[in-house]
Amino acid sequence: MWKLFVLPVYGFLTAQAKQMPCYACLNSVCYSPYDRIFTDQKLSGQLAVDRNANIIYYHYKDNGKDFTKAFDLTKANSTFLPLNFTFAHAVDQTTRDLYLSGEKGIFKYNPKENTAELYAVKDKTIWHMHFEDSLYYTEFRHKGLFTINNKKPKEIPELNEYHIDDFIVDKYRDIYFMSDSALFVFRNGSKKPELFKDEIYFLTTDKNGEAYFVQPYTRGIYKIDYRNARMTEVGAFKRGLAFKVVFDGDNHIVFYESTKKILYYLSPVLSKCTVTTRGVGKNRRKVVVRKSNRDNPRIHRGRLEFKSSQIL
Repeated sequence: MWKLFVLPVYGFLTAQAKQMPCYACLNSVCYSPYDRIFTDQKLSGQLAVDRNANIIYYHYKDNGKDFTKAFDLTKANSTFLPLNFTFAHAVDQTTRDLYLSGEKGIFKYNPKENTAELYAVKDKTIWHMHFEDSLYYTEFRHKGLFTINNKKPKEIPELNEYHIDDFIVDKYRDIYFMSDSALFVFRNGSKKPELFKDEIYFLTTDKNGEAYFVQPYTRGIYKIDYRNARMTEVGAFKRGLAFKVVFDGDNHIVFYESTKKILYYLSPVLSKCTVTTRGVGKNRRKVVVRKSNRDNPRIHRGRLEFKSSQIL
């Protein structure tokens, strides 16, 4: 009886599914746009995500005015934050507090009350932030990396000679950072950083605190294989420039495609894909290839979802 039920359902899924674009291939699974959070707007600063509530935070300009928003990825609605101009953003996933920088200083935002207050380093311009058990930050046009303890800054002395453009802190508190167009790692407990890759990458972490890297020219997606501490290829974006990338509470992808000024929300569909490499040198590109010309329904928030045209 069970087999008689399963086979028709399987046939329904494959026969009724509509073609969905494969914007990214990650771990051999196609990711397709679930939503366009916004289009034709210039995003500046960091993306940050509250993975418990699945809310994305970002700053953008519209007609010369600054806005900072919280977008609910589940409900597809947004809220304006009381601070207009912000740049660096980081979320404490335990308390859900958002830390964000203004023209000067670090502010702390309470999402339940939609209020913000000055938190620390009121006389500094903050460039980048990351929260992993504690708050890490860099200062605009200054060398070094800092943490905050009891609202007071503390410099990491081993990094005070590095001008850090981008950084992440993974689940083991290893710090990966970009400096002078190269990727370095400062491992937890070590005495000095080491050159990891002599290439430019955009850096991010997933919901498990694992380190990911996006190569802007080839569009390749890489992550750390924690069995051997090496970088391994796990996918690619199909087109454009994925300038900013974060993973939500389901490890689905939010990314800003800077050439078209679109902020995408991608979720996996039941379709397989592979990544190949074409070209050499500066012309080297990752190419996403679908294994089938038909998709099954997407997986979103742990459920199968169908478009209305897919339902009999």
